[in-house]
Amino acid sequence: MDIKKFVLSYYSNATEDFYIKEITKPREALSLHTHEYYQIYYVKSGKLTHSLENGSAELKARDVFIIPPNMPHYIKTESKDLCFYSICFMPSYIIDIVKSNKLVADFMHCITDLSNGRVEPSLTLLAEDIELTDTLVLKIMKEFSSNTIGKVALIKSSLSLILSIFARAYLGARVENVRFSSDREIILHCLGYIKNHLSEHITLQEMAKRTAMSKSSFCKNFREITGESFNNYLNRERVEKAATLIKSGKLVISAAMELGYSDISTFYRNFKKHFGISPSEYK
Repeated sequence: MDIKKFVLSYYSNATEDFYIKEITKPREALSLHTHEYYQIYYVKSGKLTHSLENGSAELKARDVFIIPPNMPHYIKTESKDLCFYSICFMPSYIIDIVKSNKLVADFMHCITDLSNGRVEPSLTLLAEDIELTDTLVLKIMKEFSSNTIGKVALIKSSLSLILSIFARAYLGARVENVRFSSDREIILHCLGYIKNHLSEHITLQEMAKRTAMSKSSFCKNFREITGESFNNYLNRERVEKAATLIKSGKLVISAAMELGYSDISTFYRNFKKHFGISPSEYK
């Protein structure tokens, strides 16, 4: 069975990385398809059934789903008064959002990298977030159809808030509450967490606690999956990120502090161990 893949340029008024539309009579989405972009459906009224390979769910007013790129799905309309918003964006569109919003970063990591093809077909928002979500979606619609200065910034800031609301509903306000089906998924989640929190004080004890593993079990699983110890992995991620900052012109001490080093001598030692030269020589 051929599965059609949609690209963002299919929509006549889409930008190269973003598109939003209010839909009352869906056509293409009724057949199994994928797309190159993330897609959000936010139901305004009526009902629809959203189906993926691992299951389906009925969505009613103020329910939502978010689908990562390349995931087959389709919808079935359930009422004549159906109206929903389709928000589409390329992965590149949210790079700066992910970098500055750790909650969203963890959320997107979960649905994109840890899903193993299994994404929930629906997401029910917290009651206190519905009114704000309505306002934000309408704001994006208005800005997208305008030619006013600052429209891109306002759309992105609104989308960042929407994704934060979705993340809170999906993760239950605590990233560590995500349920995993294997130790491998747990460790992969930890790797994503580490990458997004390099500037913070991260310890082996804290990470083991987050996974509900003993320290010995965590260390064993971590080494089996990454091929190195937790401390080696953390130090490598930090010095490699610091090296990027130093190359871009940041002062060595500033780069060290930004990556969570309070002791500059420890930073120098770890940096030289990894690169074979000191941070000053690396510049």
